[in-house]
Amino acid sequence: MTQKFQVGQTVLPAHSRGANPGTYVIVQVLPETSHERQYRIKSLSSASEGVVGETQIKARETEPSLR
Repeated sequence: MTQKFQVGQTVLPAHSRGANPGTYVIVQVLPETSHERQYRIKSLSSASEGVVGETQIKARETEPSLR
């Protein structure tokens, strides 16, 4: 199974709850399970860490640069 996210990539919760869902960074790609890839993530705004499934997160879209 191909992984969708890479270590160091910034992600958001796929289904945010609240006005500020928080931004996270992928710190580790965990071994594949029988149903989906899992990732260890760390919050950029607090010391919290956790493990999420690939369907629970989405890539953070980059903001367009102003030139």
